[in-house]
Amino acid sequence: MKIQNLAALLVATLLICGCSTTKFTEYHGSEVFQGKGGGAVSNVDGIDIWEDGDADRKYKILGLIEQSRGERLPFGRFFRIFSSPGDRDSTIAKAAHKRGGDAVIILSDDEDSSGEDDFGGGHHRRHKKFLVVKYVP
Repeated sequence: MKIQNLAALLVATLLICGCSTTKFTEYHGSEVFQGKGGGAVSNVDGIDIWEDGDADRKYKILGLIEQSRGERLPFGRFFRIFSSPGDRDSTIAKAAHKRGGDAVIILSDDEDSSGEDDFGGGHHRRHKKFLVVKYVP
């Protein structure tokens, strides 16, 4: 019986500590932009992820992905062990691919934290914005 209670508590804690949302907003425009490159790029699941710059070729904007992840501290730190930045990048890559994108450009990566709660921990939230783009010849 104690093991079942502990398992239920663990599941509830996971749900509270690792809440995340990924939202896509479609862009309505037909402009073609000439990227300048100059940033760092990695490829995750066939999607280029551009940091500190934009794509190195022409592209059209398909939309914006906003990702928000919340973690209650100190438990959030523990559960981050089971999730890696690669998992988060894979989630973004899948969302971009689903919308027909070839790449994402990181627009912002912000963090905010609140004060302590009754258990001596705080709340930490990370917001990221990505531009979803389609390469054009």
